Amino acid sequence: MDRYVLLGWPVGHSRSPKMQMAGFNACGISASYECLAVPPEEFSDTVKRLAASGVCGWNVTVPHKERMFACCDEVAGEEARAAHSVNTVVVRDGRMFGYSTDGIGVDRALRHDFGFTELPARQLYLGAGGAAQAAAVYCARHGAREIFLANRTLPRAENLAERIRLAAPECRVHAMPLTEAKTVVRQCDIVFQCTSLGLHPGDAMPMEPTEIPAKMPVFDFVYTPSAFRDALIRQGNPLSAGLEMLLQQGMESFRLWTGRQAPETAMRAGLRENQ
Repeated sequence: MDRYVLLGWPVGHSRSPKMQMAGFNACGISASYECLAVPPEEFSDTVKRLAASGVCGWNVTVPHKERMFACCDEVAGEEARAAHSVNTVVVRDGRMFGYSTDGIGVDRALRHDFGFTELPARQLYLGAGGAAQAAAVYCARHGAREIFLANRTLPRAENLAERIRLAAPECRVHAMPLTEAKTVVRQCDIVFQCTSLGLHPGDAMPMEPTEIPAKMPVFDFVYTPSAFRDALIRQGNPLSAGLEMLLQQGMESFRLWTGRQAPETAMRAGLRENQ
């Protein structure tokens, strides 16, 4: 039986196991998929042990995507190389090959959830971690014209801004503290909520929802319920709660692992099981 894993900290909330198992079962593939909570200080040793033990591959979620980039034997995917972020690993002969399926997941989710036919031109990102890196670099490379990066620690946003400039010189990019997001939000076509705020009960909001125009689309990477998203729903913002993105990036991971077209209907049903 092939073994696949999801690595994160925390990770117990994830719906990926049911989604991926639905895909394996629909294709008649004998495989398992499990969650593994890994503290940051144990991450490097853990992935080396998994590769050596015969695990076929894994997904990586917050806060480990940049760590996984550094741990790969080879960063094989172009989007992962550009973003310095890896969320999917394929193991071949004990070697870890890294990819990023987040960007294509975001692109497909934007089209599905909001009906976009092209990527929004001006984008505001709340947070500059692994999810923001993959999404912002992908969007800059594929049509976004201006990107604002707002993060709690300014140097992290500045580092991502420089990476975007190198990957997509034609895209204008600005870095700022998270508290300044309210000053630029009305210039944008969409807000991406990429912080981990909302994963835990009682988390603060990344910005005041009332500062976001009521008709502006908001893409929230945290797909568990949160006070931020509840407030956006009440004021009528078009909202993507991250589930479609999770499905689309998971389907691309499935393809990389198995070499087969992902069974969308089965994986969509698995994702929504017990929702």
